[in-house]
Amino acid sequence: MKAIRFTAIAIAMTASISGCTTRVADMTIASSKNINLNSGQFSEGRRVSGSDSVAVVLFPLGYPNVKEAIDKAVEKDQCAVGLSDVVIDSEFFAFIFGYQQFNVEGNLIIDHGKPGCGGYAQTSSQQRYAPTQTSAQQSYAPSKEQQIQQLQQRNLPYEQYQQEYRRIMGQ
Repeated sequence: MKAIRFTAIAIAMTASISGCTTRVADMTIASSKNINLNSGQFSEGRRVSGSDSVAVVLFPLGYPNVKEAIDKAVEKDQCAVGLSDVVIDSEFFAFIFGYQQFNVEGNLIIDHGKPGCGGYAQTSSQQRYAPTQTSAQQSYAPSKEQQIQQLQQRNLPYEQYQQEYRRIMGQ
């Protein structure tokens, strides 16, 4: 009889301290910032996460905000303007006291066109992101990678960019 009581208490305690996490969304790109899509100077940064939460005392004392969670993740780099490959989760735990929160995780989208973030005037950052080149490639026509990099820096409208890209790739 004591074993059954102990098992029932153990199951009840386990159920009372467990929380619930639910995937809310998977997104290709997410941002709460204004983005200059014509910049053409984007790169993918490191994977970051951000969260926004509220306390629960018998009932939630507010509601967590997905925008705040995205902002906290994006603000981990001053040149970031958004996130790519984003996963948004909702987490909830409450047993008299607890919390409710949104967790956002994604790769930073870095805009090198922003002031102070390595735009055209700063050649060191362009060299950092340029593909490695051999002397044979330099003496002949530019490689596909070099042509694509130059194309990305030209700030073309989408249709024209696609035409040039297909020409470079030989399609």
